[in-house]
Amino acid sequence: MIDRDEAVRLAEQATLGSLLYVPQAVDDVGRWLRTGDFADPWHAQVYRLIREHHAAGHPLDATALGSEMLRELGPRRSNLVGVHDLLAAAPTRPDPAVYARMVLDAGLRREIAGLGVLLRAGALQSAQTGGPAPVVNSSALVDAALNSCSARWAQAIGNPGPADETPVRLRPALHNADLRLGADKYLRVHPARDPVAEQEHEAALVGALIAHPAAIGEVARWLPPGHISAPAWRTVYAATVELAELGQPVDLATVAWATGRLSHHDQPAPTFAELREAVDNGRLTNPRPAAAAVAGDQLRRIADNGAHQLMLGADNPGLLVSDLVDTGHLVTTALRSIAQALPHSARQANRPALAVVRTLEPVPSAAGR
Repeated sequence: MIDRDEAVRLAEQATLGSLLYVPQAVDDVGRWLRTGDFADPWHAQVYRLIREHHAAGHPLDATALGSEMLRELGPRRSNLVGVHDLLAAAPTRPDPAVYARMVLDAGLRREIAGLGVLLRAGALQSAQTGGPAPVVNSSALVDAALNSCSARWAQAIGNPGPADETPVRLRPALHNADLRLGADKYLRVHPARDPVAEQEHEAALVGALIAHPAAIGEVARWLPPGHISAPAWRTVYAATVELAELGQPVDLATVAWATGRLSHHDQPAPTFAELREAVDNGRLTNPRPAAAAVAGDQLRRIADNGAHQLMLGADNPGLLVSDLVDTGHLVTTALRSIAQALPHSARQANRPALAVVRTLEPVPSAAGR
């Protein structure tokens, strides 16, 4: 089986070697291939020098490249033998764009896979602060990054679409590696999700909705029954929402009856005592904070699952870059939908902001403009 990393390394060598043979191709390739797309730091340095000298009107050949590498990196790090490897990797009639697209494909996959940590950190902070700003901001940043990836890939394959419309305030953040490091550290110092606590939050919300049925419609707009993680309370919640949508009374008796009808089809359900206890507790519970707790759990679950899907997709060479971009936008759309259940509050403003999003104000999604 061909090792993916070795294939990427060879593509990087073939790209750089071809550019040394065909320096005029830098004008085309340089429009969409960046130094950050190279996995090997030494290759990134070579590409930077090739672009800089081409822009200055002094294209580099192999000899000049070796001299520049010696001057910038010194004899120990310049790796002059590597220059020979670049030339050897280039074909007899090189077409740099062919190999550069391979490098770009691998670079964009790494970039998209890394966006998941921003979503997870934003979701965690929103869950902790009870406000939507962190996850809305991180979703806006991820959308902008996805659109930038899409625009560069479209240029590379000769099918350019609309110009990249990344908001000016987001552009520096897209190329700031410290943001992802900060997000990763933030996630590491906070506890992982607690499935038991999440199911307790769901039971509390369902009890509060049965006790205060006027709140059902607002919650049902962002929380479909299938998103309830506890199978037993999923059945009760589905029955509760169905009764409300049909205009039927919602109370302990009607919900117990409707739940019994659903559970007759082998759907799990709580005992009557558990349902009564949840409703009794719900009479003293404000549905909005209960919904906010479930929304915070939902944000973390969606962000975690979405980040995992982006990682798996990026590692699958059979999945197109455009498919990865679409997957990322689906995740950010779902996160923004859930975030509407979190209140804008003074409590949010008084909590320390995550470094990933503290310099950003809430902005419309790049995908939705």
